[in-house]
Amino acid sequence: MADDTREEQQAPPDDQAQPVRRPRRRHDIPKSQAQKMWDALGNPADPANEMPGGTYNSAGGRPAEVSWRDAFKFSYQGKGPAWYQTPCARDSLLVGIAAGGGVGGLRFILKGLSSMLVTTNWAVGGFVLTASGMYAWCERRRREEQRGIAQAVIGMKMLQEKKARERAAAEARAKEEEEALKKKNQRWYKFW
Repeated sequence: MADDTREEQQAPPDDQAQPVRRPRRRHDIPKSQAQKMWDALGNPADPANEMPGGTYNSAGGRPAEVSWRDAFKFSYQGKGPAWYQTPCARDSLLVGIAAGGGVGGLRFILKGLSSMLVTTNWAVGGFVLTASGMYAWCERRRREEQRGIAQAVIGMKMLQEKKARERAAAEARAKEEEEALKKKNQRWYKFW
């Protein structure tokens, strides 16, 4: 029996299998509670009395030049041309597209190719009506939800105040009972 004369394949030490680490992405980084609050409420180190984007010096500085192009920049919270990111816009657009397609398709099936212009008008009308109706309904629902949240916050504040009053009353009663017990246990005589 002949021995195996092949050399063993060994990788050089720097090519050995190392765990592959993928770079951290923005959404992978865990945020602390303070960072989440800073994102929501703003950095406490920023000046409190400055308006967002407030670089205009009213004591003699000049405001930035505004052009006609700036007047047509539609944005939501100053984040660029993202009108579709406004609350309820996505849902209302999707419902409008589906309803417009359904109305147009149904009209096309019932009337055929002879009235294609009227069919497209029906499709656009169906889109506009359902999208605007869905947007109004969604906005009303959001306002009701905001009112409910405001009432819940007020209720929680009232509950906390009530618990604080009860706690203070219980502490006062305990203190009175302790003083009454001290008076009861006091001796009428003194040794020195």
